[in-house]
Amino acid sequence: GYAQNFFNYWADVLRVKNGILPGGQGAAAGAAYIQWLKQSLHDNKPYDQMVREMLTADGASYEDGAMGFYMRDYNMPLDNMAVTMQVFLGTQMVCAQCHNHPFDKWTQKDYYEIAAHSYGMTGTNNLASQPDVLKAMTKAGVSPDEKKDIGKALNEILFQLRFNHVFALDKTLKLPQDYQYKDSAPLAVVAPVIPASFSKDGKIAKDDEAPVIPYAQWITSKNNPRFTVVAANRLWKKVMGMGVIDPVDEITDSTVPSNPALMEFLEKTMKDVNYDMKAYLRVLFNSKTYQRESFTQDVELGAFYYFPGPLLRRMSAEQIWDSIVALGKDNPDEPSAATKLETQQLLTKVEWMDRTINVLSPEEIIDGARHVAGYQKELLKDVQAKTAALKDNKDEAVAREAKLAAKNQRARIYEEVESYVCGNGLRKYVEKIATNPEEVIKETNKEFVSQVSEVVKRFGKTPSYDEAVGMVRQQQREIFNKAQTEAREQEMKKFEVVTAENKAAYQKFSDYSDKYFTRAADLKNPAPNGHFLRVYGQSDRELVENSNKEASVMQALTMMNGSLFRNLTNPYSLVSRELKKAQSIDEMIDTIYLSTLSRSATDEEKAMLRPVMETSKTEGRGDVLWTLLNTRQFLFIQ
Repeated sequence: GYAQNFFNYWADVLRVKNGILPGGQGAAAGAAYIQWLKQSLHDNKPYDQMVREMLTADGASYEDGAMGFYMRDYNMPLDNMAVTMQVFLGTQMVCAQCHNHPFDKWTQKDYYEIAAHSYGMTGTNNLASQPDVLKAMTKAGVSPDEKKDIGKALNEILFQLRFNHVFALDKTLKLPQDYQYKDSAPLAVVAPVIPASFSKDGKIAKDDEAPVIPYAQWITSKNNPRFTVVAANRLWKKVMGMGVIDPVDEITDSTVPSNPALMEFLEKTMKDVNYDMKAYLRVLFNSKTYQRESFTQDVELGAFYYFPGPLLRRMSAEQIWDSIVALGKDNPDEPSAATKLETQQLLTKVEWMDRTINVLSPEEIIDGARHVAGYQKELLKDVQAKTAALKDNKDEAVAREAKLAAKNQRARIYEEVESYVCGNGLRKYVEKIATNPEEVIKETNKEFVSQVSEVVKRFGKTPSYDEAVGMVRQQQREIFNKAQTEAREQEMKKFEVVTAENKAAYQKFSDYSDKYFTRAADLKNPAPNGHFLRVYGQSDRELVENSNKEASVMQALTMMNGSLFRNLTNPYSLVSRELKKAQSIDEMIDTIYLSTLSRSATDEEKAMLRPVMETSKTEGRGDVLWTLLNTRQFLFIQ
């Protein structure tokens, strides 16, 4: 439950998305980033370790999901550095990208010197032998025209691997051409340096060290004057509704906390627990401040708040959704098996393609590119012929065929890439595993070697690439289907589902529950426009902490109507099953109150609601539940 809840919070801060890039691209990298964040919270990984892993992430999506931090700002290293400073050091440096900061100490040169550390963190489609491929083409005397064709074909071969690799490359950062300050010249090379005004350590990368290493060490150091303060203050705000320093990410040297002694205590506590977020939060949750009734007055803009209690707040979109999910199903905190399967299938596809292409020699890559280039030309001729036929033939069937040929052109190229290029790579792996499996395990991993060995065993020969990957993904789906079938059979037994009518109601609820009654953390991140979560202000994850809790007419209509409430009143929802156990109308009313407001109904409330329940127990309990879900008591944290 902690991992699910705090995933929503950190996903907003870190701008985590399934489609990690514009247009929903980079689905595998997004899924890997989500998986890494959830697992980190589940393992209670110390906060400073999490941050270091993100800042030094280097590798493929299927190996290191933390690479999503850089992929989120795909090949925009200057922008990524500004986000890094904002999120982890509470410092707004973005103005200094173009000129000296007008309201803070940061110069444009400071900005570039810090950015030089992570400037080499580059998103690539990962053909490790690409330089050797170019040399091999030159050595073989490939003509300029054929080089062009091979280059285009290589782009198609690697197209599906885009957005799945981040590597620390040796790249030089220069000041902009319009640089106008006297401390340096336009286009001067910038060395990675931490400004003296922001560091006692003054860390500079050693000659044999990637600059991101000292960068990550400096940012997460206990000696860094901002890192611990920002982490402690962010979590205080999450718990109490307002930071001791607020806003939490606009700290300057002149910033004064509302309670300096409290901020000092929180910073010391975070250091004492070594950035164990659960241990730190346990201190806050057990404080008298947190356990007092919420403060219901507005805090004036710019005024200090001295925390007589947490601020009165409406639950976040995710908290409201998750509260409703908890009314609908047993064990709502259990991670979604369907979401896990989707992530597994995405990463399996990327890993197999990546490994089977990269095992090929430069000469084999050139051969594959030549083959794909030839196939591209044949496809183009086919499309052109079908399009030309339209001039003389107005038959709708001919028009459809021409459109379909053009539409499916790229998909057919991908199929040929997988069949020929990846197929050659797979055959090579099969041979290597047969002669030296331990060596292959070193360069890949045990699981991949096991998968390749299993498909050869199943087919009795080296299968086609499509057959092999299809089998691995099918096995993953079969495991999921088997677990789902067993879980449903156990539930039907437990709920005594016997008649055809019962089975139909159960099936309807189970299908809805598996697909929709899932914790917000396991739904698409962020949810699509129009979904309950977005209506209630879930972040679009474009900016840091971009969620909102503003009320709207759409929110009222969403809670009052729609399939969400109808499925809560299904006889197999958790709350409906609990209501069946009630021995009297008063017990039914108390069950609904305890389920939604965590308290029993007062005598006055029971007197008011009994007539509603007496008219029709089935409709009445639905009316009472619906009413309470629409109250401020349910929606607000008191």
